[in-house]
Amino acid sequence: MSRNLLTRRTLSVMSLLAVFSAAGCGESGPALSAVSGKVTKAGKPLANINVTFTPSAGGPASAGRTDADGKFALICQNGKSGAVPGKHKVVLQSVQEATVDSNSDPKAAMEAYMKMRGGSGKKNTAPSNDPSGGAFPKEYSDASKTPLQYEVGASGNEFDIVIP
Repeated sequence: MSRNLLTRRTLSVMSLLAVFSAAGCGESGPALSAVSGKVTKAGKPLANINVTFTPSAGGPASAGRTDADGKFALICQNGKSGAVPGKHKVVLQSVQEATVDSNSDPKAAMEAYMKMRGGSGKKNTAPSNDPSGGAFPKEYSDASKTPLQYEVGASGNEFDIVIP
């Protein structure tokens, strides 16, 4: 009887695994197209900008970060390269990095971080909520207001994002 019980449990576990695989819990995910590009302002590349493509019709977003030459390549939320084909709203956010070792002096690290974010570093002062870092208009950092929209196709997705 215990052998029969073991067989039933094994079959039950295998059935559940088959149901989960069929329901989309596997690794296939949505079809993705390679996307890359460059972000510039007044003809000069913008470094350390997070570029996020969010599908207008829903689905996983994709993001990348510009390098010193303003170039980026997108990676989908599932960790694979590319973006879901279709229309996308594009959001830009400036990335600022702290250069203080928080292990050496936590108070100095916090003050440096607050200054980096636009606060004074003093008690009771709020940091700036400007994700553009002054590099581009604030609406470019708001998914509901961004004027940036691009169509991701099956191929040839090289986008030059020019900031006025």
